Amino acid sequence: MDKELRSKLVARTGILIALSVMADLFPLPRAFFGMKVDLVGTVWVASFLLYGIETATYTSLGTFLLMSAYSPTGFVGAAMKLTATAPMFFMPWAVEKISGGNASSLFGPKLYALGSASGIIVRIFLAFLLNYYWAIPVFLGMPISQVVEKFFGGSLLALFLYVAALNLVQGILDATLPWILVVKFQLKKISGLI
Repeated sequence: MDKELRSKLVARTGILIALSVMADLFPLPRAFFGMKVDLVGTVWVASFLLYGIETATYTSLGTFLLMSAYSPTGFVGAAMKLTATAPMFFMPWAVEKISGGNASSLFGPKLYALGSASGIIVRIFLAFLLNYYWAIPVFLGMPISQVVEKFFGGSLLALFLYVAALNLVQGILDATLPWILVVKFQLKKISGLI
């Protein structure tokens, strides 16, 4: 990569990380185990739609590092945000690669919808497994069996549905808002500035 392209990558990644942090700092209610529906992932997916997988990856990793340091949920929350949101841009990218499409074909609604739907499914199962085996017990400081008993009446299905519902809402937001901004409102046309 030549010096000018690297400079543009660093500049746009820095701007997108700053936007992600601003989106995370916006005060919104959290679930009892720390998750909140926010706009951080929408910035990451928008960065993918605007500039591709490399920029989205660097933006998400940079935001993860900062969130680990300042967020009230610390490393656990930052790791869960990264793990749950990464499929929202990696799956559309994988669908694009498998279909043999080029960057502009990704913006076709059907192809993007397929990648996003796949991302949401992966997100839901990853989020549930990580919450069940790691994040919720660590964040709340109690075994998952106690959490299920105390908050979900002993029903593992109720816990799954709760985590799935939150991640479904966040996934739909992460997929649709960036697509509307980048494709429908043609933000892609002015993205060449950085």
